[in-house]
Amino acid sequence: MSLTPIGDHLPESFFHHLFPERTSGEEHLAPATDAGNARLQRLIEHWPGAVFCLDAQLQCLLANREARRWYAASADASLALPQPLHRLLPPPMMEILQPCLSAALRGMEMAQEESFEHPGLGRRSWMVRALPDHDGAQVLGVFLHLQDTTDWNPVATPAPPPARGLATPDTEAQLRLLAEGLRDAAIFFLDPEGRVSDWPPSAQRLLGYTPAQMLGQDLSRLAPMSDPRDATDPITLGMERAALLGQSETPGWQRRADGSTFWANTLLTALYDTDSGQACGYACLMRDMTEVKRLVDMLQELNAALETRVEERTRQLQDINQDLEAFSYSVSHDLRAPLRHIGSFVELLREDLGTGASATVQRHLDTIAQAAQHMGQLIEGLLAFSKLGRAPIRRRNLAMADLLHSSLNRVQHDPALRRPEPEVHWELPPELPTVAGDALLLSQVWDNLLANALKYTRPRTPALIRIGYRFDPPTNGPAQWVFWVQDNGVGFNPQRADRLFGVFQRLHRASEFEGTGIGLALCRRIVERHGGRIWAESTLQVGSTFYFSLPASTGPH
Repeated sequence: MSLTPIGDHLPESFFHHLFPERTSGEEHLAPATDAGNARLQRLIEHWPGAVFCLDAQLQCLLANREARRWYAASADASLALPQPLHRLLPPPMMEILQPCLSAALRGMEMAQEESFEHPGLGRRSWMVRALPDHDGAQVLGVFLHLQDTTDWNPVATPAPPPARGLATPDTEAQLRLLAEGLRDAAIFFLDPEGRVSDWPPSAQRLLGYTPAQMLGQDLSRLAPMSDPRDATDPITLGMERAALLGQSETPGWQRRADGSTFWANTLLTALYDTDSGQACGYACLMRDMTEVKRLVDMLQELNAALETRVEERTRQLQDINQDLEAFSYSVSHDLRAPLRHIGSFVELLREDLGTGASATVQRHLDTIAQAAQHMGQLIEGLLAFSKLGRAPIRRRNLAMADLLHSSLNRVQHDPALRRPEPEVHWELPPELPTVAGDALLLSQVWDNLLANALKYTRPRTPALIRIGYRFDPPTNGPAQWVFWVQDNGVGFNPQRADRLFGVFQRLHRASEFEGTGIGLALCRRIVERHGGRIWAESTLQVGSTFYFSLPASTGPH
């Protein structure tokens, strides 16, 4: 796993944030006592997970009971501390931890998820945190925390006897250093019945209550704002979960002494006596997360509004497309009858005029007939285009080689495209893959691309037309089959390639090459409805290559 700096300064374990920095006038609020130090020692000793306190040379100065279990099998568990960390932990584990520890010595709070082999539990998943031990601007060492994230142990087992070397002359100083740096949070302690047993200055600053108001009081004095439909206090539920699981985290609204409210994240940890294993109470960390809550709510509102707008725009586009298709279909039907009348009356005029008509009159009649015929072709193309948008796609597995050869046979026998065999050289692949699609629609794609290749190579002798394909693996998107038709024809200006696939768009004059400008638009719609895309590359007077892609359900064999 990659190493990750801790962006949010609320760690899941708060063993390094027990007391805030005291400001002038606050010293009298919570004087240090032997009972308080003993409570802090119990907190460290029974904290869920392994806690190692290291100096700047990565010598282990203090280790709780879970930490001692790590090196019980590889070192003498009764060995007096301090000891180099690499003597307590196996080399493979030290190799993984080293980058995290090095970053912490540079003042960064680091976290990473790893899988380690525990001496007694086997291979487990662990959350590793390395926190710098700050003394002002100086980093004196590192606090290393390993927490088992594989599952929770629902049974609290009695604590083993403390190891020799756990309590050192520097223990109190280490515990004080652990407590530095708490911001926008409160730490306080409860007895086993849930009454406040210690109320440090951080709790007074966050919640507004003095020690005289809170010591010995039930936690309900804090008047948490719970759901009125739920009669159970969330903090009470949190203590029950902490007693069962060792730790519990509860978010919710909280009210201060002055009546103001804030969104609090409350972390409760059950504490047990080192010698007897009896419950000693709870350590409670409460942090003001109002700004985070506000940002999360804002993001949820923005996402909901965005989803609503997307749905609305999608419906609008669908309605517009349906209206355009209905309009095209209706206009196409309505225009065909007048065109038939124009063609019929041109023939009647020719019969009435007979051979007496001048050459100019005959030329005008031919122009009218040709224009009517071309208009009819345009309408037929528009009809086909509008029908294609409504026609369902009948997908089945298709042998693309069969479709290609059928289309090739049709275009070679088209009177408008037929050329002597020596004038056209075809290069076909030995095989083509199987794709999922509509046989009739994909045949139209091949028909149009092959017919265009023959038409625009008419000035070339011989005409060279190559058909090929390739498989694109799923690197930046889904896997696809890509097919192409390449020719040595007249080509087109590549800067105008985006116009090729529009309805009635042409890049050559009708006097040079016949056509309606519908064929490539039909190809684009067919390919896109199959989940692919179509594009072209060209160089003027050199040739063109037309590509189209289709989703690949399987790769090449």
